Amino acid sequence: MDLTVSSKRQITIPAAIAHELGLKPGEKLVAHLEDGAIILQRRPKSLIEYLDSFPKGIYGRTKEEIDAYIAEGRADRELPWPEGDESTAK
Repeated sequence: MDLTVSSKRQITIPAAIAHELGLKPGEKLVAHLEDGAIILQRRPKSLIEYLDSFPKGIYGRTKEEIDAYIAEGRADRELPWPEGDESTAK
């Protein structure tokens, strides 16, 4: 089934799919990328439910692996320091 992205980057979920899923107008969805595909899911009722919806192990399987992933991501960014505030700069 082909979908078209509008000039506002919007898509329309085909009626048959919306009906089969029981989607109602105004219902919130969340989107994330998975292997180059956009995945749409109902918006979870809680933060825990939302975090559980992510693929397992994507950021690491242990606290140490997750910490290393975060540290690597931060190291790749060079954030500008506010003017006149070199006291916190490296």
